[in-house]
Amino acid sequence: MTGRRAALLLVVASLPAACGEEDTPPVAQSCTGEPAEIVTALAAAPEAVELPDGARISDCLRNATTQADLQNVGVALSRAAEDLELRMLDGDADAALQLGYLVGAAREGASTTSGVGAELVRRLERSAAAGELAPRVEAALERGLAAGARRG
Repeated sequence: MTGRRAALLLVVASLPAACGEEDTPPVAQSCTGEPAEIVTALAAAPEAVELPDGARISDCLRNATTQADLQNVGVALSRAAEDLELRMLDGDADAALQLGYLVGAAREGASTTSGVGAELVRRLERSAAAGELAPRVEAALERGLAAGARRG
Protein backbone atom coordinates (compact mmCIF):
# COMPACT_ATOMS: atom_id res chain seq x y z
CA MET A 1 0.00 0.00 0.00
CA THR A 2 2.84 2.38 0.78
CA GLY A 3 4.33 1.89 -2.70
CA ARG A 4 0.98 2.67 -4.33
CA ARG A 5 0.54 5.78 -2.20
CA ALA A 6 4.01 7.02 -3.15
CA ALA A 7 3.32 6.37 -6.83
CA LEU A 8 -0.01 8.19 -6.59
CA LEU A 9 1.64 11.19 -4.89
CA LEU A 10 4.28 11.26 -7.61
CA VAL A 11 1.62 11.31 -10.33
CA VAL A 12 -0.39 14.02 -8.57
CA ALA A 13 2.71 16.13 -8.01
CA SER A 14 3.58 15.98 -11.70
CA LEU A 15 0.10 16.96 -12.95
CA PRO A 16 0.62 20.75 -13.06
CA ALA A 17 3.75 20.32 -15.17
CA ALA A 18 2.00 17.88 -17.45
CA CYS A 19 -0.92 20.27 -17.93
CA GLY A 20 1.32 23.05 -19.18
CA GLU A 21 1.34 25.14 -16.00
CA GLU A 22 4.71 26.62 -15.23
CA ASP A 23 6.02 28.32 -12.16
CA THR A 24 6.50 32.03 -12.72
CA PRO A 25 10.02 33.16 -11.86
CA PRO A 26 10.28 35.73 -9.09
CA VAL A 27 10.40 39.41 -9.96
CA ALA A 28 14.00 40.43 -10.57
CA GLN A 29 15.42 42.86 -8.03
CA SER A 30 16.20 45.40 -10.72
CA CYS A 31 12.48 45.60 -11.56
CA THR A 32 11.81 47.12 -8.15
CA GLY A 33 15.12 48.88 -7.60
CA GLU A 34 16.26 52.40 -8.21
CA PRO A 35 14.46 54.14 -11.08
CA ALA A 36 17.79 55.73 -12.09
CA GLU A 37 19.16 52.24 -12.84
CA ILE A 38 16.18 51.56 -15.10
CA VAL A 39 16.74 54.86 -16.90
CA THR A 40 20.44 54.07 -17.29
CA ALA A 41 19.62 50.67 -18.80
CA LEU A 42 17.18 52.31 -21.21
CA ALA A 43 20.11 54.15 -22.81
CA ALA A 44 20.55 50.99 -24.92
CA ALA A 45 17.18 51.60 -26.64
CA PRO A 46 16.17 51.03 -29.38
CA GLU A 47 18.34 47.92 -29.04
CA ALA A 48 17.24 45.29 -26.51
CA VAL A 49 17.36 46.69 -22.97
CA GLU A 50 18.47 44.57 -20.05
CA LEU A 51 18.25 45.82 -16.50
CA PRO A 52 21.37 45.45 -14.30
CA ASP A 53 20.61 41.83 -13.36
CA GLY A 54 19.68 40.83 -16.92
CA ALA A 55 15.90 41.17 -16.59
CA ARG A 56 13.82 42.63 -19.41
CA ILE A 57 11.16 45.22 -18.66
CA SER A 58 8.42 42.99 -20.06
CA ASP A 59 9.51 40.26 -17.64
CA CYS A 60 9.06 42.67 -14.74
CA LEU A 61 5.33 42.80 -15.46
CA ARG A 62 5.03 39.17 -16.55
CA ASN A 63 6.57 37.92 -13.30
CA ALA A 64 4.69 40.25 -10.95
CA THR A 65 2.10 37.73 -9.81
CA THR A 66 1.12 39.33 -6.50
CA GLN A 67 -0.33 42.75 -5.75
CA ALA A 68 2.80 43.58 -3.76
CA ASP A 69 5.08 42.64 -6.67
CA LEU A 70 3.01 44.66 -9.09
CA GLN A 71 2.96 47.66 -6.78
CA ASN A 72 6.74 47.55 -6.31
CA VAL A 73 7.35 47.19 -10.05
CA GLY A 74 4.88 49.99 -10.66
CA VAL A 75 6.66 52.40 -8.33
CA ALA A 76 10.05 51.83 -9.98
CA LEU A 77 8.79 51.96 -13.57
CA SER A 78 6.50 54.95 -12.93
CA ARG A 79 9.31 56.97 -11.39
CA ALA A 80 11.60 56.12 -14.30
CA ALA A 81 8.83 57.17 -16.71
CA GLU A 82 8.30 60.46 -14.89
CA ASP A 83 12.00 61.29 -15.10
CA LEU A 84 12.04 60.52 -18.82
CA GLU A 85 8.81 62.46 -19.35
CA LEU A 86 10.30 65.64 -17.87
CA ARG A 87 13.34 65.37 -20.11
CA MET A 88 11.16 64.58 -23.14
CA LEU A 89 9.03 67.66 -22.50
CA ASP A 90 12.25 69.70 -22.53
CA GLY A 91 12.83 68.46 -26.08
CA ASP A 92 15.16 65.52 -25.34
CA ALA A 93 14.59 63.05 -28.19
CA ASP A 94 16.74 60.39 -26.48
CA ALA A 95 14.49 60.53 -23.42
CA ALA A 96 11.44 60.22 -25.69
CA LEU A 97 12.93 57.12 -27.33
CA GLN A 98 13.67 55.60 -23.92
CA LEU A 99 10.21 56.43 -22.56
CA GLY A 100 8.64 54.93 -25.65
CA TYR A 101 10.69 51.77 -25.18
CA LEU A 102 9.63 51.56 -21.53
CA VAL A 103 5.95 51.87 -22.44
CA GLY A 104 6.19 49.44 -25.37
CA ALA A 105 7.99 46.84 -23.25
CA ALA A 106 5.48 47.25 -20.41
CA ARG A 107 2.59 46.77 -22.85
CA GLU A 108 4.24 43.60 -24.12
CA GLY A 109 4.73 42.22 -20.62
CA ALA A 110 1.21 43.09 -19.52
CA SER A 111 -0.31 41.51 -22.62
CA THR A 112 0.23 38.06 -21.09
CA THR A 113 -1.07 38.81 -17.59
CA SER A 114 -4.86 38.69 -18.06
CA GLY A 115 -5.16 42.39 -17.36
CA VAL A 116 -3.24 42.42 -14.09
CA GLY A 117 -0.72 45.02 -15.30
CA ALA A 118 -3.19 47.11 -17.30
CA GLU A 119 -3.41 49.96 -14.78
CA LEU A 120 0.36 50.23 -14.59
CA VAL A 121 0.56 50.39 -18.38
CA ARG A 122 -2.07 53.15 -18.39
CA ARG A 123 0.02 55.18 -15.93
CA LEU A 124 3.11 54.77 -18.09
CA GLU A 125 1.15 55.70 -21.21
CA ARG A 126 0.06 58.95 -19.55
CA SER A 127 3.72 59.93 -19.23
CA ALA A 128 4.21 59.24 -22.92
CA ALA A 129 1.15 61.29 -23.90
CA ALA A 130 2.12 64.43 -22.04
CA GLY A 131 1.37 67.22 -24.46
CA GLU A 132 2.69 68.81 -27.64
CA LEU A 133 6.03 67.49 -28.79
CA ALA A 134 8.42 68.62 -31.47
CA PRO A 135 8.18 66.36 -34.56
CA ARG A 136 11.64 64.80 -33.95
CA VAL A 137 10.73 64.07 -30.32
CA GLU A 138 7.38 62.58 -31.36
CA ALA A 139 9.17 60.42 -33.96
CA ALA A 140 11.66 59.23 -31.33
CA LEU A 141 8.81 58.32 -28.99
CA GLU A 142 7.14 56.27 -31.74
CA ARG A 143 10.42 54.48 -32.55
CA GLY A 144 10.81 53.64 -28.88
CA LEU A 145 7.26 52.29 -28.60
CA ALA A 146 7.85 49.98 -31.56
CA ALA A 147 11.25 48.83 -30.29
CA GLY A 148 9.93 48.15 -26.79
CA ALA A 149 7.07 46.09 -28.19
CA ARG A 150 9.53 44.03 -30.26
CA ARG A 151 12.44 43.66 -27.88
CA GLY A 152 11.14 44.67 -24.44
